[in-house]
Amino acid sequence: MRKVIVTSLISALLLLSLFYGGSLTVSYYRQWQASKLLAVVRQIHPGATTEAQSRILLEPFAKYRTDSSNSVLEFQFANFLPPPIPVPWTLFIAHFEFADGLLAQIHLTEMQVDHPGYPHPNSASVSIYSNRLRSSPADFSGYSESSRTTGSADSQGKWTGFECCHARFIMLDERATPAQYSRSLDFRLSCMTSFVQCRGDRQILP
Repeated sequence: MRKVIVTSLISALLLLSLFYGGSLTVSYYRQWQASKLLAVVRQIHPGATTEAQSRILLEPFAKYRTDSSNSVLEFQFANFLPPPIPVPWTLFIAHFEFADGLLAQIHLTEMQVDHPGYPHPNSASVSIYSNRLRSSPADFSGYSESSRTTGSADSQGKWTGFECCHARFIMLDERATPAQYSRSLDFRLSCMTSFVQCRGDRQILP
């Protein structure tokens, strides 16, 4: 009887190891694919790269496509691992829009859950436009950056001092400096498979 129990336990542990090991392998593979797509983003430029050129370079990632529009390509890479693996939920999204036969916009977002139950994750978002294909606000000079933090209030509506869910938004076009452009694409995709949570937007995108 004891031998049967031991054998059953070993079999169960092996099945769990195979299941969670497979899940981790898939997550690491998606991180690798996201890094390859990010390398493609560094090669293309809104207002200069044609739609045809963009689609050819993005074709290898077709299985990650999530949209259904002819003028848009969107790809998502996620690590939604089942518990009890302690890797936090993380998602990387790459969104491309086309106009007049050209790549018109790139929008990149990496997000990771901060506190379970809170509606907003930690995130960093970058939007790259073509100043020639869309009008910009009068005060926009080619680069802008803003941040937002979510907090909590008590039943009387008073600030409790608790805050989470840091989000940063970057927008740039052809007038951004090479340093600004490079820094805006420096996403830490290692957050997708890190057992240590990437707290805040600066750990996602320095």
